[in-house]
Amino acid sequence: MNEEYKPSLDFVSKVMEQVHAYEASRTSFVEWFINHPSIRYALAGGGTLFGIFKAVPVF
Repeated sequence: MNEEYKPSLDFVSKVMEQVHAYEASRTSFVEWFINHPSIRYALAGGGTLFGIFKAVPVF
């Protein structure tokens, strides 16, 4: 019972791969939807158009 535990040389990288896979699987649809670039551009464009149309009666 004097034998010491010696993990493999790539133990940390294997564990971190599993951690990254787990974290990637936790991404919710709402997070993905909010952070998606096309949604951001659509919201920015919509806000721009809304601002222009609201400013037109002023002039």
